Amino acid sequence: MRAAFVAMGLCLLAGSVPAAETAVPPVPDCSGAATPADQLICREPGLTDALKRLEAAAAALGETTDAAGREALAAAQTLWRQRRDAACPVTAADLEDAKKAKGRADCLARSLADRTAALEAQRKARLAPVSDLPVTIGEASARPLAPLPARPAALTRPVTAAAFVGRWAKADPQTRSPIDDCRTAYLEVSREMTVSIVDPRIPGLPVEARLPATLSATLPAEGAQPVPLESDGGARGTLALEAAEAPRVDRLLLRLEQPTTLGAVYVRCR
Repeated sequence: MRAAFVAMGLCLLAGSVPAAETAVPPVPDCSGAATPADQLICREPGLTDALKRLEAAAAALGETTDAAGREALAAAQTLWRQRRDAACPVTAADLEDAKKAKGRADCLARSLADRTAALEAQRKARLAPVSDLPVTIGEASARPLAPLPARPAALTRPVTAAAFVGRWAKADPQTRSPIDDCRTAYLEVSREMTVSIVDPRIPGLPVEARLPATLSATLPAEGAQPVPLESDGGARGTLALEAAEAPRVDRLLLRLEQPTTLGAVYVRCR
């Protein structure tokens, strides 16, 4: 009898306590993610938050520089994404395998965190105050002031449209040193001013375009002037020649908008 009363009491108590509602997290809409890596970042909240921190760090760094610096930063971000995807390759099959997806997510998390830390360090370095000179310096410790370096002479080499011609290797936007071998990934301009942009690692490439027929034979020497790329296939972007005192150290600045977004610096293939 006592056991029956206890059981009845437990049933009444259970009925009087509302069942805990289980919150179901919303399923993210990843239809706009273009690559498997983007899809994995979209569907993993930790990676999504890490990407937001990275984008905030890049925006904060961009506020410390001018338009040219922000363009270089955008090119550096594009290069970093290419290296990230090479170091942390994600395929559609990986997304269906929980174990592989976890390993790819861990790799992407490390890459995002490292890049965010690097951008934040660059911003801190830009904002760090320059240490003040001492108010007084004793004669014994005073050092002779080094002469100021002479400003480089203005570019006197005549530059024509033919300076675009040749095969160019992708370069690091910071050091401007080549990072590709000129065989599988390159930008090439023919004598007919047709432009080929080749890189098997980037979706949407290769791209065939051309420089405008109205391109002046003599180019201005005061700096790189973006020239629009023309294409019957819908490619859209600009190409600028950054001329130097010697042709071997010229650089090309590419900004591609269609069929893929790409910002890159190129140097002549050696």
